[in-house]
Amino acid sequence: MTTNSATLNRTLFVSDNLPVLRGLDSESVDLIATDPPFNKNVKTFEGTTRAGERVSYKDIWTWGDVQTDWTNAILADHPKLYSVIQGANMAAGDDMGAFLCWMGVRVLEMHRVLSRRGSIYLHCDSTASHYLKAMMDAVFGRENFRNEIAWCYGGRGLARRWFNKKHDIILYYVKSEDGYFNVEGASRPVAQEHVGRYNKVDEDGRRYARIKNKDGSYSNIYLKDVVREDWWEIPYVRGNEVTGYPTQKPLALYKRMIEASSDPGDMVLDPFAGCATTCVAAEQLGRHWIGVDINEQAGDIIRDRLQGEVSASMAWHSIVSTPTEPPVRTDGGDAVAPELVVLGQTVRAKRVPVSELRRLLEADHGMRCQGCGYMPPFLDYLEVDHKKPKSLGGGNELSNRTLLCKPCNLRKSNKLTLSQLRDDREREGRMIDLAWWEVERWK
Repeated sequence: MTTNSATLNRTLFVSDNLPVLRGLDSESVDLIATDPPFNKNVKTFEGTTRAGERVSYKDIWTWGDVQTDWTNAILADHPKLYSVIQGANMAAGDDMGAFLCWMGVRVLEMHRVLSRRGSIYLHCDSTASHYLKAMMDAVFGRENFRNEIAWCYGGRGLARRWFNKKHDIILYYVKSEDGYFNVEGASRPVAQEHVGRYNKVDEDGRRYARIKNKDGSYSNIYLKDVVREDWWEIPYVRGNEVTGYPTQKPLALYKRMIEASSDPGDMVLDPFAGCATTCVAAEQLGRHWIGVDINEQAGDIIRDRLQGEVSASMAWHSIVSTPTEPPVRTDGGDAVAPELVVLGQTVRAKRVPVSELRRLLEADHGMRCQGCGYMPPFLDYLEVDHKKPKSLGGGNELSNRTLLCKPCNLRKSNKLTLSQLRDDREREGRMIDLAWWEVERWK
């Protein structure tokens, strides 16, 4: 397994997870088990930890949460993922499209850092599970999908217009056909009512049944554990395990994933560590682990949990490393996902009158439709539009503006980028100025 500063055991990065994922070496992680935001359209989840610290995070998404110039890179390098984002945006609205963009760049990096034998368990619920499934198919491949696990936790509900919603979804994928699955770790004992059928015992003390085959011969069928079903009944967090973190999940749930898809000593990663359930479960099971969480209290939370749930005698304050800077790759590779920057770190464009925009764009590109090459007799025959529609994350900055004739603008609408419009015009034989297009297409 490739190692670098990020793959040191017992490291929790207190940071946005994207730069940390970019800093991990390729194929340096054996398992990812993570519980990201669900796109619940909730401004803040809040809670109080056992140490009395207030923790909160938002779970509401808009295109304003992402920079406005990176979806073109996804379109060029990851067209399947781009199609999923575009479809979700059209079917479910801007919030779902923006959420999948935000998740997509991270999942691309998760795919890169997983080893060929690696697996990923992505925790979600009915809010976005079907869209996330399509995203995972686009990144990991449909052939590497293994299970849609239903975590059933029960409990009293108040629904009166539909069935009580008492399960979450966990999407289980492998990196390749070499994905590791520990049958023993994924198994459960045979139900007691079936044990009686195994009424014989061999010289090693193993129980078996004597079964008659169709040809009249007999075979010995030994009693053994069976692989679990894809629905898991595990109670919600209770008792001493409760940390006060608003979205905490039970240790038993994440221990089951870790036991099924890793061995002791393997590296487990949780890019959305939260209250560190994955990290604590990995520590209890003898795995190495890396966590990432943007919450400033994340280091104190994990040390408190390790002290109370693993060993009170170990000096977790010095054992667990909590850097705030991302790691630096040692394998010389590049990130696979385009840069993502929160809007607060970008400069908003100043509003400019349309007449002035026309003159600025004419100075850069001439008095010509940038979709088909048509040159009108007057500048005001051309309309100002976005190269990348706002519905796909485009902004109002001058670099994202272009001049189009009315037919091209109608054809482009808010569904096509400028490059897609040009492809359509060429395919339809509607390029007015072919000489211009032969030069423009290579820019």
